[in-house]
Amino acid sequence: MIRKSLKLTKEATFAIELPNPHHHEMPTPMGTGFFVSPDGWFVTAAHVITENGKSDGPIRKDISKALITKETRLGEGYDPCPIMCTGLSLEYLDPITDVALLKIDFKGNSTKAWLKYRSEFPFIEISSRGLEEGEPVYSFGYPLSESFFNKQQYLTIGHNALSPRITSAIVSSTFEKSKMVMTSNDPRVYILDKALNYGNSGGPIVATETGKVHAICSRFQPVYVPQSHLADKNGKLLAIMTPSLYGVVSSLGNLNILKEIKDRNIPISDK
Repeated sequence: MIRKSLKLTKEATFAIELPNPHHHEMPTPMGTGFFVSPDGWFVTAAHVITENGKSDGPIRKDISKALITKETRLGEGYDPCPIMCTGLSLEYLDPITDVALLKIDFKGNSTKAWLKYRSEFPFIEISSRGLEEGEPVYSFGYPLSESFFNKQQYLTIGHNALSPRITSAIVSSTFEKSKMVMTSNDPRVYILDKALNYGNSGGPIVATETGKVHAICSRFQPVYVPQSHLADKNGKLLAIMTPSLYGVVSSLGNLNILKEIKDRNIPISDK
């Protein structure tokens, strides 16, 4: 079933590269994002484009210098020229749900080789329907990316190695943890039964049966496991952190996000 919608999901999803101040401002992969409309509306996680990697952190001032890129696959109909777009502008950011909405101008990128025979961006349609516990979903994104830089006297040479990955999962829960008071205004998140990784952040969570996108990868659930054979001099057990057992994904069906989507005439489905 994943294969029915995977081609379009892959076409619409990109790695987001931003200038790295520690590597001579060379573009470095920071996360994943995807088109949700033919005219260039683009979704990612808010924490991908902040200075400290937190959804409520200061917004980076160099977003206009960002690139969205993807791997070139020779022999599969891809043009050997780099697949990328430039000219991103941030239009909306919600730190509570960790969602950022950006705009990319199609006309300004229409001369790129991969858009030569297209009249619009490939995109994944958003669904406002709530996911159900046990429902099969999948993610696609760019975890495990690597950057290589070599500074010469008058020249900096750099290279990014992208690692596209598909992860199949089910919705393990429709809320993260119970609270004393819970209301319908609480941000809607889903917990997946599979671990997601750094670099998946901002990538789409797609319903396997419909191919619609319902959420974005937001964060992970680390777990500290006490080690019975490891203790300090006071007998306190050392706890080893398992980086991620579950993926926490933020719903695009949250009311404030839906309002922004509808106000911009972004295609939306209820299926």
